[in-house]
Amino acid sequence: MISKRMYEPVGIIMATNEGLLSLDPGGEPKTIVADTPFLDVEYRDGLGIAASAEGVWVHNGRRNERWQNSLEQDVAAVAVTTAGTLFAGTTEGKLFSSDSSGESWREIEGVQHIIRHGRFSPPAGEKPRPVSVAQAKEGILIGISGGGTWHTRDNGDSWLRRADGLDPKVHKIYSHPTRADRLFATASSGVYRSEDEGYSWIQSLGGLDRSFGGSLAVLPGAPDSLVLSMARHSPGTSGAVFRSANGGVSWSRLILEGEDEWEEIPCVTRPSDWEDLVFIAAGGMIFASHDRGRNWLKLNDGLPICNAIAASL
Repeated sequence: MISKRMYEPVGIIMATNEGLLSLDPGGEPKTIVADTPFLDVEYRDGLGIAASAEGVWVHNGRRNERWQNSLEQDVAAVAVTTAGTLFAGTTEGKLFSSDSSGESWREIEGVQHIIRHGRFSPPAGEKPRPVSVAQAKEGILIGISGGGTWHTRDNGDSWLRRADGLDPKVHKIYSHPTRADRLFATASSGVYRSEDEGYSWIQSLGGLDRSFGGSLAVLPGAPDSLVLSMARHSPGTSGAVFRSANGGVSWSRLILEGEDEWEEIPCVTRPSDWEDLVFIAAGGMIFASHDRGRNWLKLNDGLPICNAIAASL
């Protein structure tokens, strides 16, 4: 484990089209919120946040509070930073933040200024919108669909574009657990790595046979181990999972229960307070690895297809 836990774990959290679900490894899923499609979920250090068209749902494990609706917006992307700040990006291009565990929110209006005055190229049928937020060494870095990545040091009052070498159709940014200058990103053309807080990016292609980037788990070490989901086609069909044991220099395809490809793109996550533990949701099954992705054990099957997963164990 990386840090001492000050909250009760909530298990694996699944954002699905059927609702927000949780389950203990090997147990039966429990419904947190029913009959509402959820698109994204994150959990870090006792704080959970999930995104749906009906708003944001927040779980404060530090206070033993249940999940509750916190922000009534059409939200498609959420994040929890290492500092404990919650972020919610809406389908209309707005970004909200909360430093009070979701009790109150403020709009970061500078993001709308970027979108109004930028020349972006989001995926067909979509508007430019915040799709990801990651902690940087100083401030935060956000990803905008069709607009690459942007950095702020002053809580969103001013922004600087940081996207040299990065596909502007970014999907998600991932902070390194122990190195603030190292970042990873998935995009429509694959997976990228930055060693300078996002100023410049290098594409990682070796061993990948498809290019639509999904989700990524970063397992810190020397070198880092990475577990990555990818798809052949947008919006995430013909999915597969890959592992890198050398920080993304090269990749090998994983075989889980005799399968190495699924109709929908799998989801990957690493609990924030574990160094070697990683989960995959693929084809209605949950898999776990306790050795940085070398070996895998099936925990559950017969589950709904996930749009995103998070874990606290």
